[in-house]
Amino acid sequence: MVGRCRCYSRGREALTERHVQAIWYDRDLRPDRLVTRCGEPMRVVHPGEWNLGPGPDFRNAVLELGPEGRRVVGDVEVHLWPSDWDAHGHASDPAYSRVVLHVTWGCGPEPATLPPGTASVWLGRFMTERVGFMPEHVDLTAYPFAKLPAEDRPCHDRLRDDPDLAREVMAEAGAHRLKSKARRMAAILAARPLERRQVFYEEVMNALGYRLNSRSFRQVAEAVPYDRVVAEPENAASAMLAAAEFVEWRRAGLRPSNAPEARLAAAAALFTETDAAELADAASFAPGDLKGMVKELTRGSLMGRGRAGAVLANVVVPFAMARGALVEAPAWLPPEDLSEPVRLTAARMFGRDHNPAALYSGNDLHVQGLIQIHRDFCLQVHPDCGGCALVAELRETASQ
Repeated sequence: MVGRCRCYSRGREALTERHVQAIWYDRDLRPDRLVTRCGEPMRVVHPGEWNLGPGPDFRNAVLELGPEGRRVVGDVEVHLWPSDWDAHGHASDPAYSRVVLHVTWGCGPEPATLPPGTASVWLGRFMTERVGFMPEHVDLTAYPFAKLPAEDRPCHDRLRDDPDLAREVMAEAGAHRLKSKARRMAAILAARPLERRQVFYEEVMNALGYRLNSRSFRQVAEAVPYDRVVAEPENAASAMLAAAEFVEWRRAGLRPSNAPEARLAAAAALFTETDAAELADAASFAPGDLKGMVKELTRGSLMGRGRAGAVLANVVVPFAMARGALVEAPAWLPPEDLSEPVRLTAARMFGRDHNPAALYSGNDLHVQGLIQIHRDFCLQVHPDCGGCALVAELRETASQ
């Protein structure tokens, strides 16, 4: 779909400095084994405190360098490229004098103006070794970001009187998001051509873990593979719970119904008592068929309709696109529950008094679009929305 807004006519999702910041900050994303540009092994004791103000990206990091594990304490600065250190003027800024580590995504000559003794890590080298890794792996909504002012945003000024354009922008962003997911899954399937059902099972398990425990659910799926689940359905739940004993879980703020043990039991039932696995071979994604998929996923109250919608959008549809059964994202998808980033982005784009049902809450393609817009724009711009590419594009459509 190519409409009036061309922000999503580009190809794959762009990797930004915020992606690199999130990878460095989150131990679940950061590679376990890191080596500095000088070849020294490095252990991250503490990545530092995320700094939302001026100065280095992370304060008071604790690192252990070299085979002897000498301890270093100081700040960490993150860039896409080594040359960004000089391009951003950090060499002459005393706020960066305590930097002990320069983390970059790309490779290049190490800046000579780094503070004496500063180590450098080429993070992208380690991340690109992961099969199928893409920026989509990084949930940018989970990390600190500066709140925007309460006044109406510039995008709201353009969209308030043009709901058709609003829906068009969300649909394009949602299609872009699902294509990104499909590319990631296609890369995994290409690397594991004989494990199609296992890959699908791992992706569904990942989705059932929600944001906090998605990686842990995937680890359980790897420990208790799909073939074992279907071969021993009576033991599936107990096997998953046994594997869960060796996985780290995040429980803070979880409702009892979303506790890992409850979700794993539901996951076991989903793959042994329903035809959920058959969705890996789904051929039709017409509205009636999509509604039937929701009914299958919610059979026996194994999950709510909102979570079923999320599984369809995040797994089933991009999986079908990855295997070539679906060329484009469907124009309508069953809705999922609205997350805080979705509500926040919608309020900024459409105003505090907008009607969600009229714009996006009944179509998950639009909800997925709001998530993507939040990632691509709301998390990247300055507090006054200055320099936002989406705002510039919307203003350009107004002049045409």
